[in-house]
Amino acid sequence: MRNKNLHIMVETAVLVALALLLSLITLWKMPQGGSVSLEMLPIFVLAFRRGGKVGMAGGALLGLLKLLINPYILHPIQVIFDYPLPFALLGAAGFIKESRLLGVFVGSFLRYITHVISGVVFFGEYAPEGTPALLYSMSYNAPYLVVEVILVAIVIHLLSKRREIFEPSL
Repeated sequence: MRNKNLHIMVETAVLVALALLLSLITLWKMPQGGSVSLEMLPIFVLAFRRGGKVGMAGGALLGLLKLLINPYILHPIQVIFDYPLPFALLGAAGFIKESRLLGVFVGSFLRYITHVISGVVFFGEYAPEGTPALLYSMSYNAPYLVVEVILVAIVIHLLSKRREIFEPSL
């Protein structure tokens, strides 16, 4: 049992480190935060290999590391909604056993919701005059997340042909 737990911890550390590295390689950056990368991919792999609990823990760890590296802090609650919570919710994909692609979409949608809430509450002032904060936040966060989800879903689909990637060795 100890060996299995150690294996899970090491696997989590490696995949979170890979996710952090991928977060630094951006394909597209939004002007007020958010970008397109493949950072979600290792968190989804972790969630599919080890389940939702471990996936959520790994995602939260990624969010905390991103907070340490490049923080944008307005309020303590905003920090939660922009860093550990959205990335932890990616790990919820591990609770969906029917389809990995469905898991990717559910985890990504949960992340999107937290970013939208943060946008409404903490960044609504950036909405153009006459534009509701909710509409602004939804339309700001959707473009980069939709592109990222599509890219990650394609890679997950391609990786699914190699089942051993998603099956833990211990």
